[in-house]
Amino acid sequence: MDITYSFMIPIMEAIYKACHSYGWAIILLTVLVRILVYPLVASSTRSMQRMSQMQPQLKIIQERYKNEPEVFQRKAMEFYQKNKINPMGGCLPTLVQLPILFALFATFTGPPFGDKAIPVKVKVEAKATTANLHRNEVSSGNSPYVGKDGKLCKIVVFPGDSTVAAGDSIDLGIRAVDGSLPPELKPQWKIQGKAHGATVDENGHAVFAEPGEVVVNAVIPGIAKHDSFYFINSLGKVATGLDLFKPDNWDVLGMIILFGVTMFLSQKLMVQPPAPNADPEQLLIQQQTQRTMPIAVTGMFFFIPLPAGVFLYMVVSNVIQSLQTWFIMRTPAATLIDVLAESLPAAGGGTHKGPEKESSANGGSETKKPEDGSPKKSSGKRKSKKKK
Repeated sequence: MDITYSFMIPIMEAIYKACHSYGWAIILLTVLVRILVYPLVASSTRSMQRMSQMQPQLKIIQERYKNEPEVFQRKAMEFYQKNKINPMGGCLPTLVQLPILFALFATFTGPPFGDKAIPVKVKVEAKATTANLHRNEVSSGNSPYVGKDGKLCKIVVFPGDSTVAAGDSIDLGIRAVDGSLPPELKPQWKIQGKAHGATVDENGHAVFAEPGEVVVNAVIPGIAKHDSFYFINSLGKVATGLDLFKPDNWDVLGMIILFGVTMFLSQKLMVQPPAPNADPEQLLIQQQTQRTMPIAVTGMFFFIPLPAGVFLYMVVSNVIQSLQTWFIMRTPAATLIDVLAESLPAAGGGTHKGPEKESSANGGSETKKPEDGSPKKSSGKRKSKKKK
């Protein structure tokens, strides 16, 4: 099922009809999706909180039984079970919500906020025969289209991927496989990459002069790409690299910087205060990651062409995630059960005691007891009488 086409865009269009602003439609749709996935976010965050809390205790168990791997495995499993910790508990909720978040991202990268290309690959043979010539009925890719009246349809190109002889031509067109094709829709036909002498006009008539592989794109326009929203002068604007520093693109630059700031805030809220016996090296790695990750990801977006509406979505998503994390982390995790305070059957059939029972292992003296359990008395007085 296409979540973007079946759910995200129809909901966004319903919001747009109510508020008459695609900027607010982006924000409110993002808020709605974040509310829907909150149970998954809460489960994942609490699991990560628990895993972070258990690391110092697990390291103590590992150090205690470093020469007894089987005993360590039993103690570790007992530790997980008694504290109800699932090592995969943080991954599963994240994996479940990823398709929803990807569908939300896809909603803001194509129509109505930006153009989307539907590619058709054409293989041009020098000497084609009847056996290798073919034309697929429609393209394998498709694109949603939102009309000015808010109606939605899904568009494909016909014919699709083809093999033709050099000098042949194809009349490419579009049709709706769902909904109705609006009369005002006119795609732009463009050749992507190396043309090999191929040409295509505005009506989709393509001529292939030389052998090679040619990709012809039907570019489906986004009707809201020029809409403004407060300081964002175009929701569909794309700018990268040095172009971001031009005055016309400062709105996009500001959104990228806001993304980095909100990402840093979200990560900082997820980091718990270090435990008293935490590993200093692990803490250092955690702090370095917290500082460098937002900078690295933000720097990456300086070179990735994304519409301004996508950055609006990511900033709002980061703010909501930060608020959700803050709310979840307000409740401290339950105290862990210390399995080292309990005895564990040893390999020899006896009982392996905790550190407080093993005075000899810590370098202290050991008091021997007779079989009846009473302390053995000192014979110091007898020796002193003989000396006299």
